[in-house]
Amino acid sequence: MVNELLTLTTTQKLSDRIKNGEVSPLELVEVCLERIKKFNPSLNSFITLLEDEARRDAATAEKQIKQGLYLSPLHGIPFSIKDVIYAEGVRCTAGSKIMADYFSKIDATCVAKMKKAGAILIGTNNTHEFACGITNINPHYGSSRNPWNSSKLSGGSSGGSAVAVAACMVPVSLATDTSGSIRVPSSLCGVVGLKPTYGRVSKYGIVDLAPSLDHVGCITRSAWDAATVLQTIAGHDPLDPTSMNKKVPDYTRIIEQSNIDKMSIGIPKEFFFDYLQPEVEDVFHNFIDTIRSMGITVSDVNMQEGDKIYESWRSIRLGESAEIHSKWLQTRPEDYGEDVRKMLLKGMDVSAVSYIQAHKFRKELRNAFIKALKNVDALVMPTTIMTAPGFDEPTVSVGGKTFEIYQALSRNTIGFASTGLPAASIPAGLTNANLPVGAQIIGAPFEEEKILSIAYAYECMNDSLTKFMPILH
Repeated sequence: MVNELLTLTTTQKLSDRIKNGEVSPLELVEVCLERIKKFNPSLNSFITLLEDEARRDAATAEKQIKQGLYLSPLHGIPFSIKDVIYAEGVRCTAGSKIMADYFSKIDATCVAKMKKAGAILIGTNNTHEFACGITNINPHYGSSRNPWNSSKLSGGSSGGSAVAVAACMVPVSLATDTSGSIRVPSSLCGVVGLKPTYGRVSKYGIVDLAPSLDHVGCITRSAWDAATVLQTIAGHDPLDPTSMNKKVPDYTRIIEQSNIDKMSIGIPKEFFFDYLQPEVEDVFHNFIDTIRSMGITVSDVNMQEGDKIYESWRSIRLGESAEIHSKWLQTRPEDYGEDVRKMLLKGMDVSAVSYIQAHKFRKELRNAFIKALKNVDALVMPTTIMTAPGFDEPTVSVGGKTFEIYQALSRNTIGFASTGLPAASIPAGLTNANLPVGAQIIGAPFEEEKILSIAYAYECMNDSLTKFMPILH
């Protein structure tokens, strides 16, 4: 059954067989638990495993399906959550020492919706402490490791989620993205990561990092799976005042029926291509060649305000995080990891002027992106400027410039956190060292169906689901 899961890695394939009675939710849960127990000791993807609860819920799902009460394509599908998302009765550590013994009294709205659709929560995934970093190096629970090469970083802060999905421990993980925390590890681990439009998915029931920038999304093995999860968790939530009351499209139907050769993408040359590892650039050019071969129109677009990307994000991200942690910074500073404590202390120095200015910049940047999207369906660029670095690389040289790892990995992602535009990272290719490279697809506000349609068509054409499977021992 383990080998069978390797060929049924997507929710799309699994759900058909569950619905038909060929695969039972109980069998699937056992396969996932077996893989977690086999590979988690080396990859460190999970913090908490819910074995008994998952078996119980799987038995319920199996009974419902046999009685003809099939709820959705997620019915009987195991899923995990980044350990900053609350699930009732489940420990939520936020990857920290401070919250090590916290048990949630509520389900996050996204978790409640997954459960209502029949999905089975199997555990919580490792994260950078308080989601406050991009490497997933964690001094409290150990660091998650890249399944393509365990000497490399998974990326973060949703690193455990990306590792779990890439290693086929679980088909779906819910995660959060404030600077690139879904997209960066998805790129480095060769999976699909979707950050929806700000306000599309409720943030109720997550550990806040920077509320103006925080997004809830998902990591999956395919665009179809991401569409299914988004369809489930999207929608207005009165418990989250930032969630928008907009109709949720039938994403899976749209992507299956989309007329891809009538679509167009733009490549913003400014900023996003200034510094790239040569192999990342090569893979991206091959990706664009494939896109063209599919009949999609490709053109360069002028991107104004690119110089404001970093400043549209920095003061908001650092300032809001510092405010959230101000009490613990005063009373329990020694309980933070060194890198997180330093970052939070930087936020204490953010002035009101720079914070207000950052909000002004993000509005100007958002308008510039929307203007660039007027004549194309999506913008595309590499998700990260480099492949997964090693654990002992605090800095990296790319294109003749030395970057801190955080700056390098988040360079191409932070602009879409600050502007709130929908963004998906999909596997675009592998380097000679067999490390994944991701392509990032950006859409206009609340047009997730366009970026998912492009992603779905590409993975069907490119046989992505078999290409991006790390060999695990």
